[in-house]
Amino acid sequence: MSKPAYDAPAVEIGDIAFEAPVPAPAQVARPANYTRSIFHVASGGLSLALLRLMPGRGSLIAIAATFVVVAWTLEAIRRQSPAANDLLMKILRPIAHPRERYHVNSSTWYCTALLILTLFFPLRAAEIGVVVLGLADPAAGFIGRRFGRTRLRTGRSLEGTLTFVVAGTVGALASLAVFYAMPWSSRIILAIAGAVAGAIAELVSTRLDDNFTIPLTTALAVTATQLIFPGM
Repeated sequence: MSKPAYDAPAVEIGDIAFEAPVPAPAQVARPANYTRSIFHVASGGLSLALLRLMPGRGSLIAIAATFVVVAWTLEAIRRQSPAANDLLMKILRPIAHPRERYHVNSSTWYCTALLILTLFFPLRAAEIGVVVLGLADPAAGFIGRRFGRTRLRTGRSLEGTLTFVVAGTVGALASLAVFYAMPWSSRIILAIAGAVAGAIAELVSTRLDDNFTIPLTTALAVTATQLIFPGM
């Protein structure tokens, strides 16, 4: 497949080569995509429903592993076939960024993160991870594009990052309030820990997609907080 001259050097994952993220300024100020934002929220809601409704961890792992196999198989196929890549990008056009034509799709990274969550993290931490990504990431993008004035790294803004923390905290609090009987002080601590960790992950994610790093970092922060405060 021919690739644009501005593509960064490839990163090897197994025996398949994938391009590294395009360096700045290509990452700055992505155009708004409301369909993608809605898809983002819906994906978080679906993931939360699966985590809550599946009868056991084995079922969750099987479903997540199936998604991962399908996603990475499609990545391999479209790397080998320009026609397959064109077809897939045409199908995903309403929710895909143009840069994903030559990079691993964000949904593939998200499926991979879900499998890791189901394999290694407590249910509560995994739930907060998907909630924070599903709500806070599109909220931060919406506010950052319109009102962001104080620029941080990788094109993010202080206003967008603060929105991420607020939206992530509110979403995590709502999830904890619905599904877990625990003191509000514990809910607040867990929610803030997860949201702040997710916001930091978004800021530092350059070579890895933030749909991969945010839920994992959020879940890790929640798990660590529960270990530090075992009564939660």
